[in-house]
Amino acid sequence: MQIEVVRCFSDAEGPPWKHSLFGNPNDADTIRRRLDVVEALTERNFDLAFRIIYDFALPAVQIYAAVAASLAERKKSNQLTELFKNIKATITDDDLDQVIGAAIMVFANKHKERPDRLIEMLSSSHRKVLSCVACGRLKTAFQFASRSGSIADVQYVSDQAKRMGVMSVVDMCKQWLSKQK
Repeated sequence: MQIEVVRCFSDAEGPPWKHSLFGNPNDADTIRRRLDVVEALTERNFDLAFRIIYDFALPAVQIYAAVAASLAERKKSNQLTELFKNIKATITDDDLDQVIGAAIMVFANKHKERPDRLIEMLSSSHRKVLSCVACGRLKTAFQFASRSGSIADVQYVSDQAKRMGVMSVVDMCKQWLSKQK
């Protein structure tokens, strides 16, 4: 497996020891190096990265979220879609939502974009609400929250709308909340 890893990196990316999987599994430097190697490999050779993650019991969701955020930061939408396709069957829906959420937050906060397609990929209504609020889509966030019947989410949207000065959404939330009592 180590030989396959070294073959995935060019000499310009550093000496082979920088891509080593060997070391004490309890050593912080070894763990960090393995995480760095697997994050890089996830984009280049997903099958190898997947094997390493599970052979070395590395935190898959954390790695996938970091890769998703990195791809979103570089606006690599096609690679991001490929990543989601590769991991979809390997992690739970909630974990997949966490990975997609990492990409959404980069688009919302760094690029100031509204990643509607990514929001639609989320399975959790709660995460859809949080993502819409992060993107400034308060009416859509209210729609997701009210459709799911979550009083807490509607209250959250109301609080955020009030903070942003969007009184029309605050009124919609208050009206919906008054009917729930």
